[in-house]
Amino acid sequence: MDLMTELKEIIGTERVSDSAAICQAYSYSCFLGMNWVRKPDVVVIAETPEQVSRILRLANHHKVPVTPRGAAGQGGHGGPLQGGILLDLTPMEKIILIDTENMKAVAEAGCSFFKLSQELFKHGLMLPTAEYGPGPNVAASAITPVNAFGKTRYGRNIDLVEGFEAVLPDGEIITVGSMAYADKDFGPFYRYITGPDLVGLFTQSNGAFGIVTKVAYRCLKRSPHWAFHSYYWPLSRIEEVKQTLLEGTALEMFDVHVNDKYKYAGLEYIKLLPPLPEDCHFIVYFTVNAETGEELSIKEKAVHDLAQKYGGKLLPGLAESFFAIWPTFFCPVSNPIASAISRVVLDVVKGNYMYIYDSLTYPTSWFPRVYQKLMEVGKKYDIWESPRFAVFDGFAMKSQVMCSQTWAFVDYNDEYWVGQIQKCRDEFREWFGERGGVFQSMLPPLTPDYTWTNQPGAHQLLRIIKRALDPNNILSPGSF
Repeated sequence: MDLMTELKEIIGTERVSDSAAICQAYSYSCFLGMNWVRKPDVVVIAETPEQVSRILRLANHHKVPVTPRGAAGQGGHGGPLQGGILLDLTPMEKIILIDTENMKAVAEAGCSFFKLSQELFKHGLMLPTAEYGPGPNVAASAITPVNAFGKTRYGRNIDLVEGFEAVLPDGEIITVGSMAYADKDFGPFYRYITGPDLVGLFTQSNGAFGIVTKVAYRCLKRSPHWAFHSYYWPLSRIEEVKQTLLEGTALEMFDVHVNDKYKYAGLEYIKLLPPLPEDCHFIVYFTVNAETGEELSIKEKAVHDLAQKYGGKLLPGLAESFFAIWPTFFCPVSNPIASAISRVVLDVVKGNYMYIYDSLTYPTSWFPRVYQKLMEVGKKYDIWESPRFAVFDGFAMKSQVMCSQTWAFVDYNDEYWVGQIQKCRDEFREWFGERGGVFQSMLPPLTPDYTWTNQPGAHQLLRIIKRALDPNNILSPGSF
């Protein structure tokens, strides 16, 4: 019996296809560009862990690669690196548990992170939520991790992951962390059980060690009081911006975020926002939350005193409008600012594609040097400042770590323009790698080889684990 016939017996004829058109549709990542094409040979849509298990057993028999896929956001490779089966997990979208007393949640791998967040909101709970609409799936948020508002105090989304159900390459269904005793009376209440922390084996793994089918989270209490404030600094005061970010993180504010002025150039052009002050280059947003109005006032004063201490000037209206319908900023049907940004991209920048060419992680203390290098290389390749803006988007995280993205809206049909961005990216990467920089959500070949060569011992250990768990190298081959 051939592979297609056996797959249809497992999953049903309507959920298996080797159609050229369908395989092509699954070949892209929305932020990697139209030239990045990784086409599967077969697309399979799974609905249960048991189906995933049977598919992996079959793939092992035929020695066919299998790559899991969710909603395909910024992280991951879009399609499989080496063909084979692309396993679409998006129908596995159930929310299994919301435990308000113990502040826990469990969802299937294909559940949108945004969907889970909205349900938690209704129960007086929350997770740090990103500024996009549907967002990535919960499994994708863990194996190619994302950042969200709340990262300054709580870290990345995966820092709140406490357990997984996963299917190993040989088809065995296992549970790790809090999910290891999810069926006991106590429920999935704690990540750290007897023995090593095996949750970490699957985070940032790109699905190479097992296919995650359920995710357990530690949730946060949704505070009743919130405030949003923004302050600005000129480029010449970049060291003061750094100190503001460092101290804001040390004070454990809910969220501290930094952008340069280029994020708003188009909105100024169409008069959706008033002109920024002439000396405004960096804008820092502070989000604070509290249980009482009195507590909120104290925290707002701390924000103001911190910004004033380092020469920041209040920029009223911007943070408030930016978060007006938080957390749905990038959902155009519900937020007029997002709709306006889409118009600007077409009308002003003449772009048709949001190209995020790196997501970097480094010490916050290095923010001035990283930004200045980005600016230097960007100017060299003529993608800094008008008319082709590159935007700096910085996430100040706990542990005094910065994760920043550099992105631009481009006309992807303009080969020269896209080529300039890629040259800029590659030259900056060499400088960044020499200093020990790491990448937020991608692995080689989307990032340079030094992602591994900077940590040879860790890479070797990962390869040993990979060979032990997956001797036929069927799961996401090419990741390690």
